[in-house]
Amino acid sequence: MNFKPIAGIDVGKFFSEMAILSPSNKVVARMKINHDSYTDVKRAIELLKKAEKDFDSRPSIVMESTGHYHKILFHSLCKFGFEVSIINPIQTDSIKNIGIRKVKNDKIDAQKIALLHRFQELETTNIPNEDIECLKSLCRQYYKLSDELTTYKNRLTGIVDQLMLNFKDVFPDIYSKTAIAVLAEYPTPTTIIKADKDKLVSIIKGNSRKSLEWATAKYELLVLKAKEFEPLSVNNTANVTMLTVYISMVKNLQNSLTKILKAIHQLIDDDLSKDVPVISPTLELLQSIPGIGFLTAATIIAEIGDFSAFSKPKKLVAYFGIDPSVMQSGEFTGTRNKMSKRGSKLLRRVLYTTALANIRTKRNSEPCNPVLMDFYKRKSQSKPKKVALGAVMHKLVYIIFAVLRDRKPFELRTPEEHAKMLTRKHTAA
Repeated sequence: MNFKPIAGIDVGKFFSEMAILSPSNKVVARMKINHDSYTDVKRAIELLKKAEKDFDSRPSIVMESTGHYHKILFHSLCKFGFEVSIINPIQTDSIKNIGIRKVKNDKIDAQKIALLHRFQELETTNIPNEDIECLKSLCRQYYKLSDELTTYKNRLTGIVDQLMLNFKDVFPDIYSKTAIAVLAEYPTPTTIIKADKDKLVSIIKGNSRKSLEWATAKYELLVLKAKEFEPLSVNNTANVTMLTVYISMVKNLQNSLTKILKAIHQLIDDDLSKDVPVISPTLELLQSIPGIGFLTAATIIAEIGDFSAFSKPKKLVAYFGIDPSVMQSGEFTGTRNKMSKRGSKLLRRVLYTTALANIRTKRNSEPCNPVLMDFYKRKSQSKPKKVALGAVMHKLVYIIFAVLRDRKPFELRTPEEHAKMLTRKHTAA
């Protein structure tokens, strides 16, 4: 049994509730901590120090991971030398029925969080590296804005289809700089037909940076298509207005993504110039794995954080959330188990795209990763394709673990070559 005092903190948006438990699980102190009050933080520290003096042992502190709201308090407590554990809300939900009465409030939740630490002996969370935390925020925001950009592109497509469905016959990529410029100036078939030829050709030429002949040919095709579709165009105020709005949103989001990507590159460059770089060496190692580019590697580093927390590949598999769920009770054992999906959602996202890249072929028809492609094909013979792809994702996590553990770039080896290498290694030992 843990005979140390425990402090449970239920984190909210503007304030948190703290409950300090004695070694016998009695509440010896409670307090409300306002996140914008340094005075409250100092009072909380004083209560924790008092508990340390009373019980001759420094209290362990445990709090929920609640968006970004826990970060200010977490860093403040760590600065004063306290051990702080950050737990997943899924874990705290597991003790919501610890009492028979149906009572839920912040004070009770803080006490239950402390009891969870007592029962499960949760590990202390290391203070995250500042650059890694910064990289994590940038990567998450990049993918969030990327999803928003996809949403507005789809909405823009819907409006363009109503105004001029055959616009794609002229500009297949309606989100290109040239297509957006044309739509912003001439949103309907009527405006395109009535447009000044020299001005429209100039817009096409200037944004595409191609020849005058190419721009003139595009203009003529555009006018032809506009005349064909003009009688069918749903040309009303709502569509024209929303087209302008969606174009503006797409431009702003594209600019924002560019700024974030530049900030990520700058962060990596700054890290590389340090005496002991933290991010750059790992970034290069991960990029040696087929299918992992700059942004994917940066995302994996940011989401994994402290790699030393993963002693086994299975732990990293679980953190990615691709470990199988377990259904077993009495004599029943479930056989149709799915991925637990309890790890990082963003890690699964980049792992999925990496897996797809590894089972594809290059332009010269050569496989990007012949070993994993062969593995995928063999799995697909007896399993559904999605299950086979899940197996590839599982293999990739083991590869990532090995690269980060050994601090060596990825080397493509067949299973037979890998087995021989292990045999030689054990023989030499």
